[in-house]
Amino acid sequence: MSAVLELLLADARTPSGGHAHSGGLEAALAAGLAVAEVPGFMRARLRTVGLVDAAFAALATRAGTLEELLALDFELAARTPAEPLRRAARTLGAGLLRTACAWWPQAEPLAGYAAESALTPRPVALGAVARAAGLSPLAAARLSLYDDAATVASAAVKLAALDAAVASGWVAALAAEIDELALSARAGGPPSTCAPLLDRRALVHARAERRLFAS
Repeated sequence: MSAVLELLLADARTPSGGHAHSGGLEAALAAGLAVAEVPGFMRARLRTVGLVDAAFAALATRAGTLEELLALDFELAARTPAEPLRRAARTLGAGLLRTACAWWPQAEPLAGYAAESALTPRPVALGAVARAAGLSPLAAARLSLYDDAATVASAAVKLAALDAAVASGWVAALAAEIDELALSARAGGPPSTCAPLLDRRALVHARAERRLFAS
């Protein structure tokens, strides 16, 4: 059953609101990023914010109490200096939790976390949901990294009038790297990486009058 649930959590059709976010790609393209540079952008995300998010997803999968999950909320918030990015993570996490609580209304600490967390960042929410699904920390980390790359690829199709086969091929090309980073995220404590350009662009994007994506 856990294999099916892993596929379900990776499926873009699972309602969590991810379709409204671009992983910073919209702001990057507006700032001059060329379409040919998008695969490099995806890889850079995976090795910075993607790795941090994956580590927190793995840690949340191991968290057996509400207190542990709430502590991870604050640790991740401290590593996310831009408020628009914290807001986006909160929205995505809340959407995922709403869906998961419909699947497992009595699961703990998932139900308590959904009720008590004011931050609900997606990586921590994903880990809590993965635990309820019986998935391993490695699976949670891999899901987090896959979702990061797939979010950017999906947004590229809409933002750059790109063939979806090309965009999905970018994700496929990152498969080995995602596996490598998932192992790293599972093995260590929560890393702290710096992506100031993503933070700055997120602040600019949040004030943009014309935008297709929320982040």
